Amino acid sequence: MSTAVDNQYLDEQTHEQLKQNVVGEVHHQQPPSNDPSIAGSVRYSGLNGDLANRWLIWQCKMIADVITGCVYSPEGKPLAMQPATGAGLEVLSQAALQAGRTDRPVVSTEVNFGSSNGRLGDIIAAPIKEGDRTLAVVALLMTPRPQSRQNVVLQLLQWGGFWLESLSQLSDGIQQEASSFTQSLLGTVLQHTNSNKACMEIASQLAVRLGCDRVTIGMKRGVIVRTECISHLASFDSRTQLVRRLEAAMEESLDQNLMIQVPQPANADTAINQANRDLSQHHSNSAILTVPLQGLHKGFGAIVFEREARKPFDADTVQWCESVLAALAPVIELKRFEERPLTLKVRDSARGFLSSLFGPKYLKLKITAMAMSACIFLAAIINGNYQVSAPVTIEGAISQVIASPIGGFIKSSDVRAGDLVKEGQLLATLDDRPLQLELKKWQGEENKIKKAYQEALAKRAKTELSILRAKADQIDAELSLVQERIERTELRAPYAGYVASGDLSQSLGAPVEIGDVLFEVAPLEAYRAVIEVDERDMAGITESNTGEVVIAAMPGDPFNFQVEQIVPMAVSGEGNSFFRVEASFENTSTELRPGMEGIARIDIGERKLLWIWTHKLIDRINLWLWSMGW
Repeated sequence: MSTAVDNQYLDEQTHEQLKQNVVGEVHHQQPPSNDPSIAGSVRYSGLNGDLANRWLIWQCKMIADVITGCVYSPEGKPLAMQPATGAGLEVLSQAALQAGRTDRPVVSTEVNFGSSNGRLGDIIAAPIKEGDRTLAVVALLMTPRPQSRQNVVLQLLQWGGFWLESLSQLSDGIQQEASSFTQSLLGTVLQHTNSNKACMEIASQLAVRLGCDRVTIGMKRGVIVRTECISHLASFDSRTQLVRRLEAAMEESLDQNLMIQVPQPANADTAINQANRDLSQHHSNSAILTVPLQGLHKGFGAIVFEREARKPFDADTVQWCESVLAALAPVIELKRFEERPLTLKVRDSARGFLSSLFGPKYLKLKITAMAMSACIFLAAIINGNYQVSAPVTIEGAISQVIASPIGGFIKSSDVRAGDLVKEGQLLATLDDRPLQLELKKWQGEENKIKKAYQEALAKRAKTELSILRAKADQIDAELSLVQERIERTELRAPYAGYVASGDLSQSLGAPVEIGDVLFEVAPLEAYRAVIEVDERDMAGITESNTGEVVIAAMPGDPFNFQVEQIVPMAVSGEGNSFFRVEASFENTSTELRPGMEGIARIDIGERKLLWIWTHKLIDRINLWLWSMGW
C-alpha cells in the first residue's frame, strides 16, 4: 500500500521512542581541531556523489534496520547507495520516481522484494528541496514497522534534507568538516533528556569550535525571545543589560528571518541591525553573528556568536554555521515540542484535527462531519414531542375482597382466579357441621324452655314465667346468630365480574381463620393502568398528562389514558427505584384482563430534539460530577 504524506510533526512521538525505536547507534567521530578558521575553497560544490554518499551513510546509521538506501538525482540517476549491493533496487527506484513526480513524500508498507518476492519491507521516499527546486530524492527500504515509527523515519529524513541542502552549498573541504562535526555533536545532543541541556551542549561546543567568547541561544516565547542558555554559564540573571541586549539582537534577526553580521560584509543583504550593532558597541566592538533557528515550519529561536573584533566571521565560517545549524535546529525544536504543557498538547491536537477536517484531505470525513453538524444544529432548534416510556400493568379499578366470615374448614370451591362470575354466584363453602350441631343444641334448649314455660303458666308462677321468658329470648338470639353463621358459610359473588385472585380447589379441608382473604372479585368494565415510572423520568409528569398504552397481548390496539394519581413514594425495584403512576382508560376492550402487561408512553410536552436525545446522558454526567465534588 502506497500513500503520500504531508510534512508534519508527530505530535505525541516522544524522545524515548525516537531514541529506542528508530535511532540506531550513532557513529561518533573525533571532533575536528579547535582552529577557529575553516579552511577550504570558496567555490560552490553542489550535490555530488561523494557528498550524497557521506550523507546517506550518516542517515543509515541514524535509522535502525535499513536494508537498502539510495539517493537519486531529480532526473532519477542514482547518486549513492548503501550498501553497494543492496536488495530491492527496483521498488526503491519506483518509489523515488513517484516522490519526485508528486513532489511529496511516499510511504509504502509491506512491499515484496528479493528473489521470488519472498521478503517484505517498508519503503519511505522523500524529495530533498533547495528552495523551490528538488535537489535529490532519498529512498530507504527497511524492515516492516508500525506507522508511528515510519513517521519518525520520515521526520529524520526531513531533518537530514535541510542539512544536505546546506552542505550542498559548501566547498568540498567544508562539507566534510561540517559533516563530521555535526555527526559528533548530534550523537551527544540526542542523549540529553531536555532541550535546555541540549542547547547548553550545542552552545558550549560551538563556542569552543569557533573560538567564540560567548555563544547564546534564545527561544521564542510568544512574540518575544528569551535567553535559553549562554555557553560555559550554568546560570545567569535574565534582568541584566547584557541579556537584554542579546535578546534584542536575536529578536531583530528572527523578526526579519535573516542572518545578521557585525561588522556587516560589503556584499551582504541589507538588513536592520541596530540591536546587533548596539550589542557589539557595548562589548568592545566584538564581532557578532546572529543566525535564526529554523524548524520545519517557522523560526523558533536564534543563536548569537560573539568573538574578538580582530577575528570577524568570514564567508566560509558563516556557511559552516548555517550548515551545522540546519541539522541541529530541528532536533532542538522537537525536544521543545515534546516539553509542551498538557494544555498546549491538547490545543495542538485539536488544531491538527480541525486542520485535517477543513483542509483539502479527508473528503469523506468532512462530509460526515458536516452532515453530523447539520443534524445537531437542526436538532437544537426543532421541537419534538417528549414522551416518557415505562412498563405498565393492568389492574381493576375497584376490587371486592371475599374474606372468611368464620373460623373453620374449606368444604368446597367452585371457581378460581380468572373465572367470570354472576352476582350472587356461589364461590365456595365452608364446613358447617359444627354450626349445625350448635344449632341443634340451641333448638333443644328452646324446646326445654317452652315446656318449662307451659308448666309455669299452668301454676301461674309469675316470677318463674318472667325468668323463662328472658331465657327464651336469649335462646332465640343464639339461634338467630347460629343460623346467620351457617348462611355465611356460603361465599357468593357481590356483583358480576371476574375472580381477580383466589384458588381454593387445591386447599379443600384446609383450616381458615376469621378475616383470611379467600377471593378478590373485580368488575369487568372498570380498569386502570399502573405505570412504573423511573425516578429519573419523573420530572414534568403531572396528573393532567395523557398518553397511550400498548398491551403485549394486543400490540395493534393502543389505549388512551389520563394520569389520575401519582403515588408520592418511591418503590425499590431491580437496581433502581420507580414511582407508581395510576391512570384511567378513555377506551377499553372486553379482551382486557387484570395482570396484563405492556408499555406506556406519557406525553410530557414539546422539547428540543437535541435535549430529548441527550438529557439522560447529561443528567447522569452532572450527577457523577457532583458526586465527585466538582
